[in-house]
Amino acid sequence: MNRTPQDMSQALGPRPVTLPNDFGNPLSITASMIAEDIHFCTGSGVLTVEKLYRTPEGKTGYGIISASGESRERRAYLLDEQGDTVLADNGCYAVELPVDNLYEFLMMALQAEDARQTVGEHVQMRPAVNED
Repeated sequence: MNRTPQDMSQALGPRPVTLPNDFGNPLSITASMIAEDIHFCTGSGVLTVEKLYRTPEGKTGYGIISASGESRERRAYLLDEQGDTVLADNGCYAVELPVDNLYEFLMMALQAEDARQTVGEHVQMRPAVNED
């Protein structure tokens, strides 16, 4: 289910939003929701809700909640593109990454099963929560 407004005039204006986060501080922003997606995996029973927000200053907020039975995991990220770099904040750490390196890093994370050896110990690789 994807609820991305076809006509952006349907979208609500900026409003205070707090993205819950089990792995750092919740991220509070004033933003408009620009996309929402919900996935359910019948094999694992995991429901995943993703929401994407844009602030008037152009920052991107991303929240993802995955739940199965009694367990739940909530993550939040705030991305601020600053020319050739992106400031990425997960509520616990903020890192500044060159855009070119960020694209390369994301491509490595999406590679086949040997991506773990390629990326090394800098990232924890695991299947997507909505992967069958």
